[in-house]
Parts: sequence; C-alpha cells; structure tokens
Amino acid sequence: PFGGRINRGLGLALRKKFCRTFNFELQAAATDDAVILSLGPHHSFPLEEVPRYVHSRSVRDTLEHAILDSPMFQARWRWNLNRALMVLRFRYGRRNPPPIQRMESDDLLAAVFPQAAACQENVTGPIEIPDHLLVRQTVEDTLHEALDVDGLKALLERIESGEVQVHCSDTTEPSVLAHEIITARPYAFLDDEELQNRRTNAVTLRRGLSVELSTIGALDAEAVARVHDEIVPVPTTADDLHDLLASLVATRRRPDWEPLFTELVARGRAQVVQRDGTELWCTTEARDDVRLALDDGDDDAVTRMLRGHLEIAGITTAARLGEQTTLPPGRVAWALASLEQHGVALQGHYTQPAPGAADADSGTEWVARRLLARMHAYSRRSRRSSVQAATAQDFMRFLLRWQHLAPGTQLGGEQGLLTVLEQLQGYESPAVAWEPELLTRRLRHYDPRWLDRLCHDGEVAWLRLTPRPRDDDSPSTTTAPSKATPISLVLRNDLGWLLPGARGALTTVEPSVGATAEVLDVLRSRGASFAGELATATRRLPDDVERALWDGMARGLIMCDGFGAIRSRVTPSRSGTERSARNGRPVRLSRLGRSVRPTAGSAGRWSLVPAADADADPDAGAGADLDRHDLAEAVAEQLLHRWGVVFRDLAMQDSVRLPWRDLQWALRRLEDRGLVRGGRFVAGFNGEQYALPEAAEQLNHVRKLPRTGERVTLNATDPLNLIGVIVPGQTVTAIRTNQVTYIDGAPTEQEPARQVSELADLATAPAP
Repeated sequence: PFGGRINRGLGLALRKKFCRTFNFELQAAATDDAVILSLGPHHSFPLEEVPRYVHSRSVRDTLEHAILDSPMFQARWRWNLNRALMVLRFRYGRRNPPPIQRMESDDLLAAVFPQAAACQENVTGPIEIPDHLLVRQTVEDTLHEALDVDGLKALLERIESGEVQVHCSDTTEPSVLAHEIITARPYAFLDDEELQNRRTNAVTLRRGLSVELSTIGALDAEAVARVHDEIVPVPTTADDLHDLLASLVATRRRPDWEPLFTELVARGRAQVVQRDGTELWCTTEARDDVRLALDDGDDDAVTRMLRGHLEIAGITTAARLGEQTTLPPGRVAWALASLEQHGVALQGHYTQPAPGAADADSGTEWVARRLLARMHAYSRRSRRSSVQAATAQDFMRFLLRWQHLAPGTQLGGEQGLLTVLEQLQGYESPAVAWEPELLTRRLRHYDPRWLDRLCHDGEVAWLRLTPRPRDDDSPSTTTAPSKATPISLVLRNDLGWLLPGARGALTTVEPSVGATAEVLDVLRSRGASFAGELATATRRLPDDVERALWDGMARGLIMCDGFGAIRSRVTPSRSGTERSARNGRPVRLSRLGRSVRPTAGSAGRWSLVPAADADADPDAGAGADLDRHDLAEAVAEQLLHRWGVVFRDLAMQDSVRLPWRDLQWALRRLEDRGLVRGGRFVAGFNGEQYALPEAAEQLNHVRKLPRTGERVTLNATDPLNLIGVIVPGQTVTAIRTNQVTYIDGAPTEQEPARQVSELADLATAPAP
C-alpha cells in the first residue's frame, strides 16, 4: 500500500493513457490500498503492457493534463481564488452563496484558461496550459497536495529498474482484496460520475460463498481426454479429406491420410506446398489463401488458418499451432488475439503440465470456445455422477447439524447470533417464537442484549417480508397487535434484494384514511420516529398509534429498529395506569389532554419499509438497477446458506420464493463458476439438486455416522419443521404451541397443542 496520494496519481495517469489509447472515457477510483479502472467489454489488451503505459519521464506532463477535468483541480481552483480575493466569500456584509462562488470561479477559469472550458468537439491535440499565476499555483497544489507526483515518479523508476515487480492475474471473480475499492464511496472517485452510474455496480461480488480460486473453471482430465478423442478427424473418403483441408486452409503431411490425398491430387482437387523444406497440404481452391497467409502475412488468411486448426487441436499452445502451420510466432499471437476478441478462442491454464515439459508447453493454453463448453459439460456430468445420495432421514440429521440444532452444534456469542441470522434471514416465523424458540435453541446461553446491540448498530432489522394483501383499506380493518404476526429478521444490507425476492408480484395495500394512514404520512415526511413523537404529530392516543404501527407492520409497510417492541407483545401487558404507577412517573399530557407517553408495545424507532423494487441491486440496496438474473443468484445463495442442499421441493417451502426456473438458472451458473456442486445428494426427490461443497462433505460424513438415538425437539414454527416435506409423516401445524421431535432424523409421534384456547389468536401463523 503506497497510500492514497500515490494511488490517485497512478489512477489518473493510467486513466489519461487509456483514454488516449482507446478514445473512451473511463471511470476510475483510488483508495489507500488500490486503484480501479472500469473499462468496457470491447477493450482487450495484455495485462503485462499496463505498467508500461505510464513512464517516469513523462508522468508529470501526463498528470498535468489528467487533473484538469478532475474534481480535485476544480476544488483547489476555487480555494486559490478565495485566498487571492478574486472570488469573495463575503459580499456587502453577507455570505456569498456557494453556488454563486462556483459560477464566478468558472467564469474566471474560462477567462484565464479558455481551453479548459472549451467545447470538446473543437479541441484537438493536448491542451496547452497557460502560464498564469493562479493556474500554475492550482496545478502545483493538485500535484503535490492532493497527489504525490514525486512519490509516483520514484515508484515508476523502481518499477522500470525491476526493484518493484508487477504481477498480473486475470481472475474469473474479484479477489476479496478488491471488495473495498469496488464498493468505494464518492470520496474515492477520480472522475465526476455519479455513484448510481458507476460501472463497478455491474461487478457481482460473492456473498459469503467460500471458494478456492484455483478450482474455478477446473476441468476433469477424463473429460478433456474424451473431447480430444472425439475431435480427432478420421476421414474415410477423399471427399471427407477435401472438406477437412478446406477448413484447415493448410496442414502438415499426414502419413495416415496419404492414400486419400493422392486420390485428391490425381483428381486435381489438392496440391502440395513447400514451405522452408516442409511439405504442406491444401486444396486447390485454397492455394491463394495459403500464399497470403504464409508469404504475405494477410491477417484474414492467418486467422482462418488458425481457427481451423483450433477446432481439431483441443487444448493447445501457440507454439504447437505455429509448428503445425509453420507460421511465425508473431503472426500466431496476433491471430489468437483476434480470435479471442471475436469470442472464438479462450486462453487460460486448463491442464497440468506434464513432468519435464518444455517451457513453451507449460505456458498459456488456447482452446476453441465450443470445445471448452463441451469439456465443462462432461466435467460437470462426471462430478455429479460421483455423488452418493443420502436418505431423507440422513438429510434431516444433516439439517439439524447445519442449522445448529443438534446437541453440541450450537453457537455462542454475538458473532454466533450474527451467523444464525445470516442463515435464517428471509424466513418468516411468528413474532412470539423468534427469541424463545428459534434463537435460544441455536445459541448457547443466549443473551437478548446481543440482538439489541445488532439492531441498534444498524446491522439487523425486523419486519414482515410477505405482507397479507388487503382489498379493503378502510380504518375498520386495522390489525390489532398479535403475537402470531409473521416477521423476519434480516440484515439491513440485504434488504435491497430480500424485499423483491420475497414479495415478487405481491403488493402492499396502503390505507388512505385512519390512524395508520396518518402515521405513514408522518414517517414519510419526518423519517424514523419514536412512538411518542408519532403520537404528538398525529394528535392521537398512544393506543391508537400502537395499533396503527402494528397494522402498518402487518401490512409490510413499517419496520422498527429495536426488538423491544416484539418483547413487549410477548410479555403479558398491563394497563397504562399500572405501568405509570410502576415507573413512578406521572403521565405527561398534551395540550389536547391526550397522553403522549409511548406504550411498551411501541418501543424503538419506527420507519417505512424501503420500496420493494424488483430491479433492486442486492449489493447496493433498494433503488439501484439489477436484472432478475442477479436477483435469482442472490436468492439462490441465501437458500444454499439456509439449507446447504437445495432442490425444488425444499425451495418451494421457503419464505423467500422465486420461480424455480430462475433459481435453477442461477444455481447452474454458480456450479459453472465452481461455487456449487450439482448431483443427486438426497434420494427420493426429483429434479436437479445443488449443494455447497462444505455441505456436501458434511452430508457425506453424517451419512456414515451410526444412529445412536439422538433426540432433538424443536418448535413447530421452526424452519426445520419439514415433516411431510422431507421426511414422511403427518404435517404439524406451524403454531408455537406445537412441538416436533426427531430421533436420528426420523419424526416421532407429535405432542398435541398445549393451549387450545390460543389457536384462534394464532390462526394467521404461516404454514410449513
């Protein structure tokens, strides 16, 4: 890490060089640890050339022109004008408004530096910087205060001398070291592009899926050998050989094709070309193309020749292609780069070099795109066939361990709580069941203060993700506070994709009149507010405000930043007079005689739920642009974290629901990237199944464990109430008075509800 001043200088210099080379305005950002340049998909160049774009002898001149349109130059220009009293901060005894100061500064810049404000269509060549005192001072301040041009020059000299080495790596996904710069805020930007228009927003970051980078794109050796065997040309007639030669343009002499080639020569359809003592075969029609490729070096002819040889060579190297075609290395490299740009060929490291292989054979490998796709398909099929399916009972034993319910698998501490919430977020359960049933059973010595701290720090929120649609929005339909209202605990950073993922086409009906409508109007105008503030603003009784808040929460319109509101509903309530007497404080009355003291059921600050935009970015929050494929990937990753193994029957039982076809597309994509394994993991279920690598290993380990009569009891509102879904049995209604017991993963006879009188109150609880 060379620091932000050097990195900003390097980023601006590279940005200017790229713009001059490709004639394309780039977006750039820099922090203390990294520099990022956002290029378009049509840019293709060797990474090793980038360090040579900026030279120590010309870096100062490059930076002087690069900073002219940067925000840092504009800010220091206005600062120098203020110090020189050219633009006054105070005028006529009053403060000169900043917009007026900026306008005056721009006018002075256009007067002393016309080209800086000139129309870009009329500017040709480099801009000539005038020898003006204010301009020179601003350039020097920018180069030495905002940037460190001397330190950057010294760094480039060390790179040119070899003292500092530059390592180039072309990766399929961003490194974890790049996450900070990709999600950098505006202070890191080197250009004036707005945050929502940053090209880095299109970069998809992994959401916690662990992966070994060396395994991404790994091919099975048997799959590679199978494809190589399939593409070996075996012409059986002279016409077959003629068609093959036409696609290859020219190739070396092959003894096994000698009889067929002799027949073609006798018929005048093939010829022999001598090239530096090497005999090449070609068709009569391709004689001119061979001359253009070998003698004249015609680009199109060379590209056609290499494309034909790539189709039958499989995974090969540039050296082998040059040997087969007798083309010089420079022409081979250019043609391969052209094929890569057109999407025909791909380069990489696909096979392990053989012991004692030459350096040329152990370098970058090339393969035709369609052949690589076939190799990946065979590799995926091979990996899937190696999976041994577990029974539904063993899968249930695995889930009890995966979700930390089996004895000895519970987590501890605030970090353990955060891990559990990351796994359960998006699942909806009755409000009364979260702490005593879901969290306490998964955490050792659970402390409610852990959850309060996460909520107040802004990491965790609770709300109803899938609201009940309402056709009647009159005040008479206000929902009374209920313990059975289904809520979900979520990470605030994931609300942007959880809301559209859970609600889909569902719409939340907002009442137009009544206490709920008034509370919504106040929250919309004032932002997050306490219940007492809402009572004062709406001039309603606290009980009315409380019912309005819970009605808005039940509709999925309101959320709270403290879990105390849930606990106050679980704890038996008392009358307002008793609570006031217990606290020893008089109830303060407003001017209208109404109590403005918040009730226990309205603890915490309440706010509006962000709009569930189906195009919301899962990394940037609601309101950013994202297509349904990225949303499907986010939901698929969440399901993988929750269940470890995902298939259709299980995914359709989850609260976060998307069409299975979209989830299947996302899971296939994750499998191709090496993040997920596909196969038949659980027997007895149709369709494709996918699992995290660590989940597949743990499931295989659980499958081999002896059955010792392990007994696990959980509440019927728990997500692992999967009787009738995974394991056979009579479905248990998901109400908090019911319990489910598993012995070695098999369900036992269920206990009846202990409090039948509460069934009416809990009738709205979600079914499993």
